[in-house]
Amino acid sequence: MTSFSAEFRSPHFTPILLFVNTLGSFLVLVSLSTHVGSVTGSGLLAGAVLSAPWLPALLLAGPLNRLLSRHAPERLVRLAEAASLVLTAAALMAPERALLAVAAVLLLARGYFEAVTRAATAVVLRGTVPPQRLDRANTVAEIGKLTGLSVGAALAGPAGAVLSLRGLIAVNAATLVLSALLAWALPSSSKQASADARDGAQAATGTRPRVDDPVLRRLFARFLLVSFWQGFHTVAVTVVPVQVLGGGTRLVGLFVAVSSVALFAGSLAALPAQRYLDRLPSAAWAVLPMPPLLAAVLVGRTVPTLVLYALFLVLFEMAYVHYNNRLLAAASDAELPSVVTFRATLLPSGVAVSILVMGALCDLVGPLSTAFVVAVVTLLVTASTASARHTWRRRMQDA
Repeated sequence: MTSFSAEFRSPHFTPILLFVNTLGSFLVLVSLSTHVGSVTGSGLLAGAVLSAPWLPALLLAGPLNRLLSRHAPERLVRLAEAASLVLTAAALMAPERALLAVAAVLLLARGYFEAVTRAATAVVLRGTVPPQRLDRANTVAEIGKLTGLSVGAALAGPAGAVLSLRGLIAVNAATLVLSALLAWALPSSSKQASADARDGAQAATGTRPRVDDPVLRRLFARFLLVSFWQGFHTVAVTVVPVQVLGGGTRLVGLFVAVSSVALFAGSLAALPAQRYLDRLPSAAWAVLPMPPLLAAVLVGRTVPTLVLYALFLVLFEMAYVHYNNRLLAAASDAELPSVVTFRATLLPSGVAVSILVMGALCDLVGPLSTAFVVAVVTLLVTASTASARHTWRRRMQDA
């Protein structure tokens, strides 16, 4: 395997790897969550299963940053995919009576290696793609990841009706074999200076992830704003059809389906629009999704609300792509390990906190008032980070 010809290695395998990785992961994760909910009757436990894979990366952010600082990113991806495969194979060997518990624990542990894959692939792209093509490469990688997530979650229902839990885990093991092979097709970074810069930064700041640059801190604030929207959407996708439109289960299903299509359309739209994304002020991408969101909950009629909410999600996804690309482009080589570590940990934790807060607000004051809270918080965060674009522009010109 180590003799894999260099001419077959390419960063273009990154989105394919992320697609295969997330497809298999969410196929099992959604099925396992559904199974736990049906066995225990607890929606809380079912939701905990869905969020559990994010927990290890959040708790072990320091070791993740240390790995990214000390080791070649393509090697980390290969080791992470191999470790995920071993853990998944171990779950397959569990006895039937203990399979559910063993699978839940092993998939929880596997979440850390999935975080390593997500973070290290971003470093691979940074080190192997020319700067003028980096935004496009990052966008395609996000499309691959989002597509895998959507397809895996969509297939969980039909696959769960045909296969047992052990069968689903076997399918996931097969996808991990493919993603492990794809990991060997990732190229090595040609930027030797980048490794030296990361070593120097590690010696100066230790192994804890840390970002001192005020530009990156402002960009992180806006990136976390996106996770705040995601938390609201997770709650709103079931609350708005029922409380605003007065519908039932069928309308909730329609709302979920339209939302999934809109998010996917937003990621696809970001690719051809990539050359224009940076022509607008950075603050505009934080503000643009708010008018259709407020209009969607104010109009209170099924078709207009669906259309306006879908527009909100398209703009939401384009904003995510914009801030993700700016964050990865603005980070220096020395800061990159900390940036991708925070990116892999702060975003999911922000989503989790936002879900709790938005859910409580919807219960207390209703979805309309909650949507206005989202808009107000968005304006406050955008105003407080208003200098981020100009500082970033000046830095890029100096470079």
